[in-house]
Amino acid sequence: MQIQSPVSIEAQRDSLKMQLERDTLKAQLFRVCATCNRGFGASERDRASVSSILEQLCQTSPCSEPVAGVTGSEASKRWKGRGFELDYNDPTIANGPLEGVWRLIYTNATDVLSLDSNPFFAGVGEVSQEISLPNRIVNVIDLYPRVSALLPPGMLRTTTRIRVSTRARAWSATRIGLTFEQVGVEALALLGFDLTKLVPQLSIPLLRLPGSNRAGADSDASPAYFEVGYLDRELLVIQQNQPGGTFALVRETEEELRMRDLTGR
Repeated sequence: MQIQSPVSIEAQRDSLKMQLERDTLKAQLFRVCATCNRGFGASERDRASVSSILEQLCQTSPCSEPVAGVTGSEASKRWKGRGFELDYNDPTIANGPLEGVWRLIYTNATDVLSLDSNPFFAGVGEVSQEISLPNRIVNVIDLYPRVSALLPPGMLRTTTRIRVSTRARAWSATRIGLTFEQVGVEALALLGFDLTKLVPQLSIPLLRLPGSNRAGADSDASPAYFEVGYLDRELLVIQQNQPGGTFALVRETEEELRMRDLTGR
């Protein structure tokens, strides 16, 4: 029978204590986010509460190199297809810890919150971020006519999807630079009829203006980047540089992804 050393026991105790702290903070975060509609309906009290929780949570992130697997990352070589050899090991994520579809649960970014400011026409549905390593990040926003909120869920569904495609490159262990390449607009459904096979997606290339923005992800002088503050297998917290704002997102499970494929959402 092998007897564990006091150092090993103490390390396990500290690890369990840290995990308990993370779980407690995440439970608090999910509870607040559930009452404020992803930040669109957040009060000043809600924002202060979420800000405090995220500040504490980001100090406990279990993933020290969240950009592993992203183009340009020095940590890419340590990613073995089944997780980090050391501190982050998740056999369900093949290419890197950021890989997956992440659904927004909270933001205070004005560029996103302003999309829901019109009280008469379009409302904001699901907002997500599709990360396909090594270098593709797509921001997805679904819009719906506000009048449809008066109908039973799913009845006469009308949805338009906006997709903003970017190319990503790691600048540091936690920072990712972005090059915005194109915006796509797709009509998903109209009054309950599936339009995905009838109406082609409209794609508009984004022009690059002269200056630091022109290089995009290839230049660390570009203002287009975000910082990963927290990452585990179910929660991602990022801080975008310009125009600013914090995003908290949860990873969609395999079952949720299957439901998305079945419903077309």
